[in-house]
Amino acid sequence: MTTTQKSNKQKLGSLVDVIGDSAKKLIRSFNGRRSEFEQHIAIFGESGSGKTTLLTVFYGYQQTIEFQHNAGYSLLADDTTQGQSLLNSFYNLETKPIAPTRLTSREYSFSIRPEGVKKNAGKIVWHDYPGEWWTETKTAEEQEDKEKTFLSLISSDVALFLVDGTKLKNDGDKYLKRLFCNFRDELRRLKEYPALKNSFPLTHFPRIWLICLSKSDLWPDMTAEKFKQKILKIANQELQEVKNEIQAIIEEPELFNLGEDYLLLSAFEYDEKSESITDIKKRKGVDLIAPIAFTVPVKRSLWWAKKKRKAISNIATAVEIIRKLTTGWLKWVPLVGYYFNLLDQIAKKQVIDLIAAKENALKKGAFIDAILIAFEDKLSKYNIEKTFICRDEETIG
Repeated sequence: MTTTQKSNKQKLGSLVDVIGDSAKKLIRSFNGRRSEFEQHIAIFGESGSGKTTLLTVFYGYQQTIEFQHNAGYSLLADDTTQGQSLLNSFYNLETKPIAPTRLTSREYSFSIRPEGVKKNAGKIVWHDYPGEWWTETKTAEEQEDKEKTFLSLISSDVALFLVDGTKLKNDGDKYLKRLFCNFRDELRRLKEYPALKNSFPLTHFPRIWLICLSKSDLWPDMTAEKFKQKILKIANQELQEVKNEIQAIIEEPELFNLGEDYLLLSAFEYDEKSESITDIKKRKGVDLIAPIAFTVPVKRSLWWAKKKRKAISNIATAVEIIRKLTTGWLKWVPLVGYYFNLLDQIAKKQVIDLIAAKENALKKGAFIDAILIAFEDKLSKYNIEKTFICRDEETIG
């Protein structure tokens, strides 16, 4: 335990005496935390929607010298074989298309390390699986693998729901309706999974869902706002049915977002006529996945905690809400860390030197805070207006 962690634990301990028995129960449950700071990302998408390609580009571009020079952090695959395979696929994208994931699921774990530091600050765990699972009946071993994988997916903090840009272009509005209806029906089947039957309502479930337009380069005039308007105009009823199905199986159903956050994604620029990649460097949204996955849950959890603060008290409610909204819920503790203070300053419209804030966190050994601030810096420099829509202004206001 670092000096900073000890200090914050002492602060929390002193607050317990003031807060009372309800908070004491919450603080005592600190012992159940994960051993490491992890963030799981669940990608939901049918076969051909671009899940595996997205994973390949997500990892590959972050290994480039240009990225590591500008980002303020590095990302490395924990499994050497997986890392080499992804990197090989990335550098051969233009000549060798990526084969879709077949038959079995895979889990990819990546360590994140602040620039100039030899210690990891946390991990991103990415789940890849066959897209046919959402459209074809599976039996025996593959069905068992599907159920186990779904258990992993629903313990994630952020979910990306992929709308296939190619199918949307070819099949039009009816594709959107079918996509959400298929997913709604699969959620209903979920209730019959043996491993989940007696587990409802679920405490851990992705509370933040980004609806993503994959292959968005095929829609050059599309913006995140236009994409949102299209979804709500064409498939709002189907979207609400999906939301209702999810809310029916989770605790605190009001603390759940679907249909409010949108992201445009493109792994590269692709020409349909020649069926070839025209520019591998023209990505869209891929470099926002990690910053969004780490920072948005913090902001959203704080906002939800503020809405429910009267339930116990400020600090106790924040702990309880965060416990229910995240898989390894104590990853956001200390509640009075550098990043939380930074969010308060941003909410007050103060001018923040994010680089200096990150360096200060590094000097104090607060590596998790340093990574979060680096991600915040990334988001602040990115022209996200056309690519990403979320409720950040409400989460910290």
